[in-house]
Amino acid sequence: MKLVRFGDFGEERPGIWLEGPDGGQILDVRASAFDIEDYNEHFFSHYGLERLENLLREGKKRILPAAGVRLGPPLARPSKIICLGKNYAAHAREFDATIPSSPILFTKATTAMVGPNDDIVLPGGAREVDGEVELAVVIGKKASGVTQDKAMEYVAGYTIVNDVTDRQAQREGKQWFRGKSADTFCPMGPWLVTRDEVEDPHNLKLKFAHNGRVLQEDNTANMIFKIPFIISFISATITLLPGDVIATGTPAGIGSLRNPPALFQPGDRVELEIGGLGVQKNKIITLRDSP
Repeated sequence: MKLVRFGDFGEERPGIWLEGPDGGQILDVRASAFDIEDYNEHFFSHYGLERLENLLREGKKRILPAAGVRLGPPLARPSKIICLGKNYAAHAREFDATIPSSPILFTKATTAMVGPNDDIVLPGGAREVDGEVELAVVIGKKASGVTQDKAMEYVAGYTIVNDVTDRQAQREGKQWFRGKSADTFCPMGPWLVTRDEVEDPHNLKLKFAHNGRVLQEDNTANMIFKIPFIISFISATITLLPGDVIATGTPAGIGSLRNPPALFQPGDRVELEIGGLGVQKNKIITLRDSP
């Protein structure tokens, strides 16, 4: 299944993306299952995915054309977004030439989440902002002390995250949270693709284009730390809750490390794609341009 959330910002409804004419269709989940309020911790921990499978088999369903419908992040705000730094060797080399011996973890504020086609808003004074395409893992059930051989059982599905970063704020703060957590700095989606529809999450093509120029192009096969190890490593000391997001790192080619740098400017457009998980398309604006 491909889970989506659709509607105005802050008023999104849960849905299921259905392939169809004119860009697809959306099954309105809440119209048929009134108690499924959203794709949140309660949903994942109370057999929500199984209920959606049953809903797809029912005869009467409210299905809407997707054309012109805004998609929000495919998840309600999770308890946490945990990210990995330098999880591709080529990116680690371009960053500071040091290959990590264990996962480097940081977080993004959950308030940074926006939809896959929403504008990315540059904060006032920000001059060194770029983005990173990342495969994100969505946790499906409470995970604590999970072993690697059981780790994939805790995965609900996968989505795309753009780890937008203010490099100046990151550098000045000598830590990563502030530079990566501004509002709109975490476009997510378009879909949450359930685990059963992704044959091998370690064999997915990733691509990031800035104004049509491809900056990043790689495959998740090149991650240093694979998903079972990541989940086991984190859950050894940090309990993962249903709906939590793990962004698994970005490949080489980010704009800020190019010569000359390829940084976001108002009016720019970026496009991210991961095989089977859809496409994000965002416009870059400034605070004064926002509604």
